[in-house]
Amino acid sequence: MKNLLLIAFLSAFCLSLNAQEFEIPDTIALNNEADYKKHETNVLNAINWVQATPIGEQKNKRKEVNAFLFKWMSGSPNVTIELSQDLVPFMDCSDCLVSFMNGWTKFSLENNYSKNKLDCALAATNHTIEFYTKNKNELGKIDSIEKLSKRKSKGKLKAYIKSKLPTK
Repeated sequence: MKNLLLIAFLSAFCLSLNAQEFEIPDTIALNNEADYKKHETNVLNAINWVQATPIGEQKNKRKEVNAFLFKWMSGSPNVTIELSQDLVPFMDCSDCLVSFMNGWTKFSLENNYSKNKLDCALAATNHTIEFYTKNKNELGKIDSIEKLSKRKSKGKLKAYIKSKLPTK
C-alpha cells in the first residue's frame, strides 16, 4: 500500500514538473493535417502548462504559449470548438475563455477527436472552473463562473450546458 501511494505521489509530482517545463517548439509549421497531428502532444503539454501555471507567473511565456495554442486551434482540421455567449458567459475574461478552449481541445484530443458538443463543453467548463478556482485571487470574483461551480456541486452542470447548446 505504501509503495502504491509513493508511486502515485511521484507520478503526480513528475506530471506537474513536466507541465512547468513546457517549451514552445522552435519551428511550428501548420500547413496541412499532418502538421497539426505532429503537434498534438505539444498542444496537450501546453494546455497542461497553462492550467498548472498561476496566471501571475511567467506572463510573457503564457502569452507565447497561448498564441501557439490559438494558432493550432484556429486551424486544426480535427478539433472544432463551439463558442456562444449562452454557453460561455464569461467571454469578458480572456484567461477564462482561453481555459474553456483549452479544456475543449484537450477533451477532444484525448477522446479520439470527439465531436460530441455536450461532452466537450462539459469538459471545457470543468476545466475553466478548475482554472478559475486556482486563480481566483488574481482574476477576482466572476459571478458567471461562480454560478457554474454551484451547478457543478449540485450535479446540475451537464443539464445546464445541454440547455445552452444550440439545437439544429
